[in-house]
Amino acid sequence: DDIASKPMFELMNGVSEDFLKKSYASKVHSIKDFTVLYSGNMGLAQDLETIVKAAKKLENYDINFVFIGEGICKSKIELLAKPLKKKINFYDSMPRSELIKYINHSSICLVPLKNKEIFKSALPSKMFEYMACEKAVIVSIKGDAEKLIMKSNAGTVIEPENSDMLSDAILHYYNNRKKCKIHGQNGLSYVTENLSKEVLISKILNQMKSE
Repeated sequence: DDIASKPMFELMNGVSEDFLKKSYASKVHSIKDFTVLYSGNMGLAQDLETIVKAAKKLENYDINFVFIGEGICKSKIELLAKPLKKKINFYDSMPRSELIKYINHSSICLVPLKNKEIFKSALPSKMFEYMACEKAVIVSIKGDAEKLIMKSNAGTVIEPENSDMLSDAILHYYNNRKKCKIHGQNGLSYVTENLSKEVLISKILNQMKSE
């Protein structure tokens, strides 16, 4: 099964033991506001427009949205989000240690890609970072990422580019904070377990090289 080896590689790119330690050190025990976070590249592959549309549908709820990052589509998305400036905040790219704090202060995190065949094998390393920070994820990617989220039970998978499904999924977590916590814990367990396997494998490989 292809998915068994792929997360290892993605995890090594996205999450390290150091990342887990930093995340644990900046943990927040009580979050009063409900915040939905997207962090990363704001380019053509990412489906950020659907997030803004979902935010519009949810503007009467006490839900805030945070975008962190840079990219060629950022100004377009900022313009689109202007009518919702009380609900949506934009931040520039920041050092990882600072980003971890924002992830820890969020309630749920989003991993959105456009609805293209090429993304069916995508496992964004960002997804593993969110899981490592014990956050439930909403993933709008069909294929390998979908299988991994189902297997780990660390979040919700929806159709790409579907703002109704996205707003429903966000609202479901908003009304079920316990589920946020459970999916977050499942994600952390999955990352920790697979990371420890990776560390073991890399140690064995290094031993083989030195022999």
